[in-house]
Amino acid sequence: MSQKRVIIWGAGRIGRGFAADLFFSAGYRIIFIDVSRDLIEQLKRAGEFTIVRAESADRRDDLIVRDYDALAVAEVEAVSEAVADTDLIVLAVFPRDFGAVVEQMVAGLRQRHIQRPEAPLDIILCTNLAHAAVEFRARLSEVLPPDLRDYAEQRIGVVESLVMRMVADPPAAEREREPLLVWTNGNAEFPVDRHAFRGQPPRVSGLRLVEDMRAEEMRKLYTYNTCHAALAYLGALRGHDLIVDCLADPIVRSQVEGVLEEASWALQAEYGFDAKEMGAWVAKVIRQTDNPTLGDRVSRHGADPVRKLRRSDRLIGPVLMARKHGIPTPKLTRATAAAFLFQNPCDPGAAEVQQKVHQCGIESAVRELCELADSEADLVAAIVEAYHRLKASNMLEVQS
Repeated sequence: MSQKRVIIWGAGRIGRGFAADLFFSAGYRIIFIDVSRDLIEQLKRAGEFTIVRAESADRRDDLIVRDYDALAVAEVEAVSEAVADTDLIVLAVFPRDFGAVVEQMVAGLRQRHIQRPEAPLDIILCTNLAHAAVEFRARLSEVLPPDLRDYAEQRIGVVESLVMRMVADPPAAEREREPLLVWTNGNAEFPVDRHAFRGQPPRVSGLRLVEDMRAEEMRKLYTYNTCHAALAYLGALRGHDLIVDCLADPIVRSQVEGVLEEASWALQAEYGFDAKEMGAWVAKVIRQTDNPTLGDRVSRHGADPVRKLRRSDRLIGPVLMARKHGIPTPKLTRATAAAFLFQNPCDPGAAEVQQKVHQCGIESAVRELCELADSEADLVAAIVEAYHRLKASNMLEVQS
């Protein structure tokens, strides 16, 4: 039986550090495709690279990935042949690049349509965007010529996934020794939308077929992302630089555990997640975040509070979900208020929040940045009250 092939389109940290790990370990022949000719040349010259799976300070497992091919998108003929021949594509690029990627795929899709018109092609999207498949399908419809659109609809599966693995900057000495090395926490969990495949889902360790992708997206956003934001904003008030130091601070940890408990109740009420399963999930969120080898910083997880304060994002989103089900959220409300106190002169988003508070006052800033309606005035008032208490209480001394 011939070796299965997978194109990993996007040879950055997620492409190399997550997708390559799963598919190389499953016996696939990997073809990297990337817009960066320099990166592709690096991969060709090296012939191999290391993925570090550092689950904790004392648990590290290294995987060496080799025997791959690497193509720059400018190598049009070779890219077209690869698309025509592959069994699967994993797309690890930013959503803003979807249109460009589709344009780069067109010649290969046409060749595939001629040579293998009945063969399905599934494209798994590894990107942090809700409803990514809708966005990618829209780009397909815009870019593909009319004679390929029916083929794409019938034979091309666009599969949403969630990347649970954390990828961090490697220590300087490791990076100097091997520039292509990727440092991760080793999380192999890979939820994918079971209903989107046109062919058979790949048999890959960690891949989990999901019935309700929307529920899984919200669970990740309202636990992992909510936890990281709450740690950053509350930890910053305590003067911490590293996320692990925030978790080592009993005051911050207690607050964030309360944040996750409230978010968990909301998710259970909204989507029917089992309480025992959610308890194990939340424990895993804490365990995987409390990893000193990742070197995660408050500045990174707190970055761009303008985006993180939006109505459907990681702070106000779970508050509103809980509110819908009559669940009180004092800890989530406090974490949201802390975001309005986040100071980082190097972060334009943080500066924008502070400018908004200074110019308009905290009440108007909360209403505008959190996109809250007049009917939610009580929530605005609760956030404003928490803001004033945090500001006056010398770094979270008030916990009630």
